[in-house]
Amino acid sequence: MATPPEEKLSDSILVQRENARRIREESARIQSEQAEREKLQRDRQARHQEEARRIDEEVRARLYLLAQTREAAKPQPEVRPVPVYTERQDKELELEQAAGRRTLAKYAQRSEEKAKE
Repeated sequence: MATPPEEKLSDSILVQRENARRIREESARIQSEQAEREKLQRDRQARHQEEARRIDEEVRARLYLLAQTREAAKPQPEVRPVPVYTERQDKELELEQAAGRRTLAKYAQRSEEKAKE
């Protein structure tokens, strides 16, 4: 079914078509503006996130340097030389430790006896 030429159509049909055309154009314009606003919003959000990442990295780097500086400033523990004992010193140490163990056992026994009383 072919559409009749424009001059044979009634005014109401012409107005309706014109209104439909304007509505489509307006809709396209609104969608375009909306898409542009959304793109600007995404771009702005991406810039904010990048700035936040940059600041975060700077803060982390400063904290790391501060921790390294404090660690380096700590006095290093004194490295004691490995003791070298002679055989006689080893025997004396063993005898002293044995005497200390006997004394502890003696006092532990006394404590137990007093606890029983």
